[in-house]
Amino acid sequence: MANSDNKTIIYRGQDMTRMETFVAAAFAFCLSMLAISVDSVPSNFEEFFLAAKSIPGFAASFAIIVWIWYDHSQWCRRYGLEDGAAALLSCILVFLVLIYVYPLRMMMQGLFGFLSNGYFPFPMQFEQIWEVRFMFAFYATGFLALCITFYFLYRHTLNLEQQLALTEDEIKELSDRRNSWFGVGCVCVLSLAIALLVPVKYISLSGFVYFLNFLVFYFAHREQK
Repeated sequence: MANSDNKTIIYRGQDMTRMETFVAAAFAFCLSMLAISVDSVPSNFEEFFLAAKSIPGFAASFAIIVWIWYDHSQWCRRYGLEDGAAALLSCILVFLVLIYVYPLRMMMQGLFGFLSNGYFPFPMQFEQIWEVRFMFAFYATGFLALCITFYFLYRHTLNLEQQLALTEDEIKELSDRRNSWFGVGCVCVLSLAIALLVPVKYISLSGFVYFLNFLVFYFAHREQK
């Protein structure tokens, strides 16, 4: 049990459960996939410098993967659930991260390439506008599925209020976290709508709307205080 900001927090999963170990190993594998996703080892300085330009995209992708892992890790430590529903949702989470690890890297490289006017490389080439729409829609759909998974993970935990003997602080925090993932899901829906419906000249907004997530989590964090 711990006390943080006058809140009572009970850590029910003191030791790493089998499920947490499995999820952590899967996320570590995802990070290694990000790190080794290059065609070959640079053989000269020019190739090395070009590879070094991919670091910002890798760093952003790394941060997002770690953020998702940390949220699940904290959930495991606090509630220690290993029932069927929790295991299923955790496996879905791993599946989604494994599927979307490369699209995530491409989206981050595309972001830095766009912001730097091509200084940072974006190796994928698009020949038709529907391909760009598809990439944005594919990413939004995957991110939305991840948000839905977290939403139901926290909802499932709230449904076990009596079994887990949740405190009032924990119930409020679970509700806030569930609602914050709902908010992020709404941002994903907005991104998907922009990717599919807006004129071509505004399609980049489909990526930039994800910056709204900072506001979602800012207000969610403020509510938890």
